[in-house]
Amino acid sequence: MPESEGNRPTRQSDCYALGMVIYEVGVRASKFIVVDGWLMVTQVLCGHHPYLEFPSDIMAVHAITEGVRPIKPEGARQLGFNDELWRTVELCWLQDRDARPGIGDIHSCLNDAAAFWYVREF
Repeated sequence: MPESEGNRPTRQSDCYALGMVIYEVGVRASKFIVVDGWLMVTQVLCGHHPYLEFPSDIMAVHAITEGVRPIKPEGARQLGFNDELWRTVELCWLQDRDARPGIGDIHSCLNDAAAFWYVREF
């Protein structure tokens, strides 16, 4: 079933897309920057786009419609991708699009996860 109504994205399709962005853009402790006196770690969590293992877009789309979702990257917890954040991302990808979380729930989860991502400069 299409995620959008006509050519317009829906709240549910935006939620799915946000889950993919969170998956792709996590943190990795190999790159540090200082912003306004805060030491921050930033980089792509898994280093590649979801569904890269499929040789064609058509195969990836088929897998997605069949419910195939990315797996939690190894070592993600040490990078700040805790279990609660992972559960939220999985909820964003639910096959039943009406069961996907609202932006308020996602925002709360990201705020909680952010405590790990920002460390006071020494």
